[in-house]
Amino acid sequence: MKLELFIAFRYLIATRKRFLNLLLTGVSIAGIAVGVAALIITTSVMNGFQTDIKDKILSLSPHLVIYSGYNASLPEELLESKQFVASSDFIYGQTILKKGRASIGVVVKGIDSEKEKNVTSLENSLRKKDTSLLGDKKIFIGSELSKNLAISPDSNVVLISPTGDSLVPGIIPKMENYKVADIFESGMYEYDSNMVYIRIEDANDLFAGNAIRGKGIKIKDVFAADDAAEDLRNKLGPGFTVKSWNDMNKNLFSALKLEKFVMFLILTLIVIVATFNVISLLAVTTVEKIHSVGILKAIGAGPASITRIFLCLGSIIGILGSSLGMFFGLVICYLLQKYKFISLPADIYYINKLPVKIFVADVVVIMTVAFLVTLISSVYPAWKAGRIEPCEAIRYE
Repeated sequence: MKLELFIAFRYLIATRKRFLNLLLTGVSIAGIAVGVAALIITTSVMNGFQTDIKDKILSLSPHLVIYSGYNASLPEELLESKQFVASSDFIYGQTILKKGRASIGVVVKGIDSEKEKNVTSLENSLRKKDTSLLGDKKIFIGSELSKNLAISPDSNVVLISPTGDSLVPGIIPKMENYKVADIFESGMYEYDSNMVYIRIEDANDLFAGNAIRGKGIKIKDVFAADDAAEDLRNKLGPGFTVKSWNDMNKNLFSALKLEKFVMFLILTLIVIVATFNVISLLAVTTVEKIHSVGILKAIGAGPASITRIFLCLGSIIGILGSSLGMFFGLVICYLLQKYKFISLPADIYYINKLPVKIFVADVVVIMTVAFLVTLISSVYPAWKAGRIEPCEAIRYE
């Protein structure tokens, strides 16, 4: 095999008599390189989207959420398992937030500030990094919401609850004044523009007991959340709804996974198209080196040996193209990851910068696929070269 590999290298680096051969070699290598680089960049960006969105969701969402009915009491002994790290009660409700003459609908989450920091990373999202600032009639608002309504820390806002005090003629919405204690920024537009936090006691008063209640739970293994949720569903029975962070964002992550797979298939076509250049190159090389092939066969080289020479030539082109593509793909990913010079509309893509996450397994799969496609494309021209008769080959010289 060493002889065949040596001859294949000689065929590749030998001075070309015709410009067409040199052009085909460059185009073949460049085509594979572009396809591999595009695949690496695309999969890394899609991985970045999945990882970044997951991290941002988990920064403000518990691993598990248990929603209970108004009168349902959660058996605390079920949460004594070693897999559960911490838990915190919450109340969800919708209100109107009013600042001056401006108003907007928001989602209010009433929390226990001391327990919440053990379940989510809300503290890290706050500008002052202190959840204890959420005192009586105090509120945390998102950064996008503060921009939209020109709200700053220490500003006064009004929350208007549609489920207010009941009177004989009907229901009058309940209004409460709150002081902005701090502003949080999760990087998720939906959270930062629509979510506010108040004390759980204040939320209970604001909604007069007519709100969604539940408990957020943090577990040791975030990727075991689905199994833990299923186990809790079986134990709790009717009256409770248990959802994992994956259940609450299943459509989003399914769409990202499908998009990554489709993009991989589409961009693989670039590599496949590039392999047609490899076929053309090997065909032209066979014609150019037909005299050399004839001499090799005349001195004892068999069809299998000639076939291996051209397979080695195709493999070398595949390796060169894949290696160049990997190099440029990783360099571009590194630049995107470090300098983040591509901005995104946060209201559409949830995040404001193009994220990049390189997985070694994805790079290995891409390199392997590119090499195998190139090798397969080399089989037919290599087989044809091995079928050349010595006398016929020498006669053309």
